[in-house]
Amino acid sequence: MGRPRLGGDGRYHGDLPCKWCETLIPQNGRRRPRQYCRTTHRVKNYGASLVAAVAGLF
Repeated sequence: MGRPRLGGDGRYHGDLPCKWCETLIPQNGRRRPRQYCRTTHRVKNYGASLVAAVAGLF
């Protein structure tokens, strides 16, 4: 797996794995690295953390 590297211009270059499915996401000079390859993966991760928090209360 690659890691994005911060260039001298303040932009990220390289690949970063999606936090949900581990697919490599090219950063292509973004100011903030993309962490998810799809919006649905971001929503699924939020839902999973919310369920874990609620389950931790009981």
